[in-house]
Amino acid sequence: MSLLNKLLGNEDDANYVDTKTMFGRTKVYDVETDEGDLLRVLDVRGTWQSAAYVDEGNDKLAFGYHQVFDQAFNAPVDITRSLMLGGGALTYPRHVVSCRDSIKVDVVEIDPHIIELAEKWFFLDRLSPVQRKRLRVTCGDAVQFLNDAVADGLSYDLIVNDLFAAREPTEALMSERGLRLVHKALTSEGIYVANVVSAIRGRNAKPLQSVLDALEAVFSQIEVVSLGEDEPYSVDNNVVFATNGRYSLADAVFTEPF
Repeated sequence: MSLLNKLLGNEDDANYVDTKTMFGRTKVYDVETDEGDLLRVLDVRGTWQSAAYVDEGNDKLAFGYHQVFDQAFNAPVDITRSLMLGGGALTYPRHVVSCRDSIKVDVVEIDPHIIELAEKWFFLDRLSPVQRKRLRVTCGDAVQFLNDAVADGLSYDLIVNDLFAAREPTEALMSERGLRLVHKALTSEGIYVANVVSAIRGRNAKPLQSVLDALEAVFSQIEVVSLGEDEPYSVDNNVVFATNGRYSLADAVFTEPF
């Protein structure tokens, strides 16, 4: 069963938004999970791109692969500056600045309408003024942002790639050329994390294999955490970690259960 099927309950009557954004028909609505919790969902062309628990006291990340992203913080790297490529409803960046003191998060999201929906419907007002100041959102193209950062001499301890157009990952940063640009924007011990939607076996495993081939040309250490390990021929989320750091990436990634 896929991650979304595990989470999906019955759609609530609270359908706040039904509009068109850059990547198609987009809705914001609440759903009730099997556990009785309410989730606020950003649905783009029938795919959940972001979700957050409505209850102010529930800080758990709604998506399993976002929980896996957090394993990057187990690495022996002083992560003070991070970059998220593809912000969606800003649920993961909001989590980072709210749970980890002093970390600054830059977010690049290409669709201004999505940013507006995130600001209105996805609880950014729960951040303190200090936390909100550490979250900087730029409306623009991720590749251009990286090129500008490199040209300006900026570097990041952590870069997270969650770029999607509905179900399809964007290709620009999945190639060797794109990953070399990512590498230039990382500090020497920095970590790159990407979500790749793919099977891990069979004909539907090509997206993951292509990304791994490109990563191997750029990074010395690569680790993969697959959320579809129990059904390897089915398409699911796979979180890829990569670094040229001198520490053990495997020890960092697999320190805690997911």
